Amino acid sequence: MSVDKWHETKDGELSPELVTELLEDIPDDLWVTAACAERIVADSEVAQVLVTTGLRRSTRLIESIRGSLASYEHLGDVDMETNGPDQKLVSYFTNHERERKVCVFRQILLDRQDRIQTYLLMANAWKQSGDDDASMDEEEDDPWADTEEETPPVEEPEAPMTLSEFLSQPLVDSAVILASERRIGALDILLNYHERSLFPYRFTILDSIPLYVQPSEYHHLLPANDFDTNTEIRHTHKPWREKPDWVEQEEAVDDEEFPRVRREELLTAEQITAWYTTRVQTIDSQSGLMDNALALLQHGASQGVPRLDELGEDLILLDRLIYESSQPPDPSNQPDWTLYRWRTAEPPQIIQAYLAYSTYDSIASDVLRLVLPYLSVLEAQAERAKKPDLELSNRLLYQYILQTPLELAVAIFENSKADIQRSYRIIRSDEDVARVAMAYLYGITNITAWPLMSRIFECQPDWGDDREDDDEAYATLTSLSTFVAPSTTRARATSEELLVFFKPLPASALSRLLDVLDVHLESGEILARWNVAAPLQWLLLSREDEAQQRARAVRMSRRSAADGMAMDETQWRSLFDDMIKLTSAGEGIKSAFGLLAKEEIARIFFTGLLSSGNFAVAKRIKGRGNVSKYLAASAIEEICLSVSREFYDNAGSGNLHTSEMKLAYECLSVAPASPAIQKERDFIEATSKICSFNVFTRPGIPITPLEIRLTKNRLDLIARVLSSTDDAFNHTNVILELSHKLGFKDDLGAEIKILSMVVDVALQHEDFLKAETTCERMMESARTLRASYPMDAALPAPSQEALEVAWRSCYQLGRQSEFRDTDRKLRLLGFALELCPTANTLDVLSAWRRIEADDIEERKRRSAARAALRPTGKRKESGPGMLDAQARALAAAGTLFGGLKGLSQGQEAATHMLNRVTANFPFSLGSHRAEEHQPAAGERDFGNLFSVGDTSPRPRVTEEVAAGAKQVLARGMGWLIGGDEEDG
Repeated sequence: MSVDKWHETKDGELSPELVTELLEDIPDDLWVTAACAERIVADSEVAQVLVTTGLRRSTRLIESIRGSLASYEHLGDVDMETNGPDQKLVSYFTNHERERKVCVFRQILLDRQDRIQTYLLMANAWKQSGDDDASMDEEEDDPWADTEEETPPVEEPEAPMTLSEFLSQPLVDSAVILASERRIGALDILLNYHERSLFPYRFTILDSIPLYVQPSEYHHLLPANDFDTNTEIRHTHKPWREKPDWVEQEEAVDDEEFPRVRREELLTAEQITAWYTTRVQTIDSQSGLMDNALALLQHGASQGVPRLDELGEDLILLDRLIYESSQPPDPSNQPDWTLYRWRTAEPPQIIQAYLAYSTYDSIASDVLRLVLPYLSVLEAQAERAKKPDLELSNRLLYQYILQTPLELAVAIFENSKADIQRSYRIIRSDEDVARVAMAYLYGITNITAWPLMSRIFECQPDWGDDREDDDEAYATLTSLSTFVAPSTTRARATSEELLVFFKPLPASALSRLLDVLDVHLESGEILARWNVAAPLQWLLLSREDEAQQRARAVRMSRRSAADGMAMDETQWRSLFDDMIKLTSAGEGIKSAFGLLAKEEIARIFFTGLLSSGNFAVAKRIKGRGNVSKYLAASAIEEICLSVSREFYDNAGSGNLHTSEMKLAYECLSVAPASPAIQKERDFIEATSKICSFNVFTRPGIPITPLEIRLTKNRLDLIARVLSSTDDAFNHTNVILELSHKLGFKDDLGAEIKILSMVVDVALQHEDFLKAETTCERMMESARTLRASYPMDAALPAPSQEALEVAWRSCYQLGRQSEFRDTDRKLRLLGFALELCPTANTLDVLSAWRRIEADDIEERKRRSAARAALRPTGKRKESGPGMLDAQARALAAAGTLFGGLKGLSQGQEAATHMLNRVTANFPFSLGSHRAEEHQPAAGERDFGNLFSVGDTSPRPRVTEEVAAGAKQVLARGMGWLIGGDEEDG
């Protein structure tokens, strides 16, 4: 009946009285023991009654078991209490299941008894802990609160676990819960009374304590090292029962294996160090609480844990980085520094982190209180590692300085002056101040902050005015110039490389190099003032390079010229004075333009001034002041021509009234008048005229001034002008004037060729009158050209070419069928006969004959027409005969030679020519009475030849005689116009 009621009663319904009432009536001790062991209740009083009852009822069973063991036939004489059960004991329980269960239930009840007592103590501990926390919170909230006022009741803190939970779960789980909830007092109780069970899991419990908890709260739980044994010290404990019950022998029953990391053995010193290191790194990485990590390390070091000093130093230095270094304006930009990052970072990275947000005002203080202590620690750590490095601090410090921004570098050098107490100086060696400063200044590429660079120079030490080592200093400077020269492996020398170069130099050489630096700084500032700044390293590279200096000087004058229209005369004179200053050499130290003469600088300057287009200032400057002292009139003319041509070549349009062409034209006005200046002026005017005729290079693309200048034969330009405009040939004088400006003035050969071009274009337009008048003018020029040479002299090739062009133009026009004016055509052919070579005479005469024959036929037709209209009975006029043609030929010849030597002389020449022709005739050209009168030998009868009006009958000339006469006449005419004379 009681058994049924026991099963029906729930755990929450049990009371101490009900437990006693229900279980006392049950005679089976094993059942009662099992019933008490299986019930886990939250009420401590009920739990205690259950445990007491179960232990009491199991005692008789245990005594019975022990008695049975004593008589067990397989055991023999064994002292159980002294030696404990062995393998034979295990064998007994294996064969007696009931007895084994009794032992297991008793073991559970004994453990539960201990846990109930522990729980009661822990409950009191966390209640007190809650009161302390509440009072502390109250004090922190209002330390001046009125004590007389009624304080609200403090709520009892919530328990981390119930009794039933504590009794049912493994002890290590309870310990982990207490540790994670910061119940250190309760955890102490648990560890004190159950140390034997929890010792293997001590580090699991410690790792469960939140990282934000101050190590001082649980320092007594932290591992310590025994100096004598170099092993972990095991804390003393106080179990509830000094002597374990018989059933609590480990070998008697199976022990539950918790899923935790067990560490039964004591740790070695190295293992303890590793645990502290891991714990510190975890605190750092997960919470960032450097104070907690440092406190943990300090406690470990006080407990004899070895090799925590270096980690402690790192924590202290890291703490300074996080809390004492300059912070960014925006806290969100604060970098995330952890101990792991610190220990894996290189020293330069850490130095950079210390000074990342330093300013001009704070950099010196930050270096002295943060960086220098850190460098001292590095030296100490190197010594402890048996790797001493006396240059470690300086090397790292100088490396940072050489890479720092200029403004911060100024502050560092200003706090390294020789007049500052050594302990307060950042760089404490005077020689190193000079070395680092020169390496820094010659290594940076800054070309604007010259005042800041000069402030660094002002911080340099002064070793006096010792010039005994000038040769050594010069050799050093030469070596330095070679050292910084670019190579295939590097574009420029870095500051770090330069410091290596300066490192071995003594103070005397450093002093001389500082003088050089002073000159270079002044030069750099001047160059920057005129917009051609260069880094200091360039001054070393160009020290013996005249080409580089000249190029920089040209840029200086031209770069300023970019804003030249805004510069007044005073500014231009100031520029010239600065350029002259850069040619000076003080105390043997050459400035930026030290290899250039002052005269060359003056030329470069004046070229730049003209290139700016400020010609009014150029005219004033050239005549007075320092510029005139270095520039002669011939030099000014040469410069003006050069700059004008530069403007010309860069012009996009040929119009001399706009843009670059206007500048090119006006630039010539700066120089004194001279033939060269006038020639260039004419050429610019010609260019403008050519472009006005819309000459194109290609369809749609106008010709450019540069193309005009690059045209080798400028007569081609005249031809392109004539071909580009329909009526250009009508303006002969304009074309000739254009040719004069192109450089053909007083060049008769060029004029003849140009007139020939006009003739050709006129022919293309069938303007024969214009072509004929132009041929007349061309013929005058040709006669003048031919007369400028002796009759028997050989003409130069250009003149021969011009005469060739002249006679061919006349011949071409004279034989034009569309040209109907016979007299003019014959006159043109006469011009051609006058100039053509002997080999071409017959061709011209043939054309003459054809034209004359056509003219005779025309005359006959007209005469016949007139005769038909006359009255009948009148005598018909005889038609024109051979004598008429000869008379006209003679008259034409007289006209030809009249142009050369006057009319009388022309007639004499014509007569002489005809005498030579008729001397070879086998017949007489006289009247029909020729047979009656035979002249003496050598006598020529020209009486009838010139009797043009004589109408008496004449004999007809046979074809053979005419052909012979033509050949003789050709030879005579060829000689007459300058051909080779042939024997008759």
